[in-house]
Amino acid sequence: MKSKDLARAAILLAVALILGFLESLLPPIFPMLPYARIGLGNAAVLLALLWLGAPYAAVILVVKCVVIGLFSGAPTMILYSLAGGILSFGGMAILLRIGANGVPAISAAGGILHNVGQILVAMAITGVGGIAVLLVYLSLFGALAGVVIGVIVYFVDRATSRAAKGASE
Repeated sequence: MKSKDLARAAILLAVALILGFLESLLPPIFPMLPYARIGLGNAAVLLALLWLGAPYAAVILVVKCVVIGLFSGAPTMILYSLAGGILSFGGMAILLRIGANGVPAISAAGGILHNVGQILVAMAITGVGGIAVLLVYLSLFGALAGVVIGVIVYFVDRATSRAAKGASE
């Protein structure tokens, strides 16, 4: 474990928490889907996956889900966040590992998988299979949100790569 990587992970965790807390304070984008959020904190998790690899990014994801769930006043949401986050993370990690191109596309897949994970938890908790009908709307929203997060991550990655290259010259 390099101290440089540990410092980057700590910064990305702080960014994930700050963005997650800020987003939890905002009103829902779609009132009919009150829990549909863009997932700004997930940008830091995706950056960690790109820059530091799966182990660091996984720790950031889990800590983010637990801390935001505890401090946002909705500890039961930890189950939903972890289920969606882990499924999303796994899908994005696999896509990156097999060499899939396009951070926005990988992030869109992550957005869809996040909602699948949350719906599976909701179905398990409530015992109502009909909740799955929400996947149509949530998948569309998840893909769109994933593309937005992916575009942000793409440009942050490019900007920091250029800055690092300029500093080393």
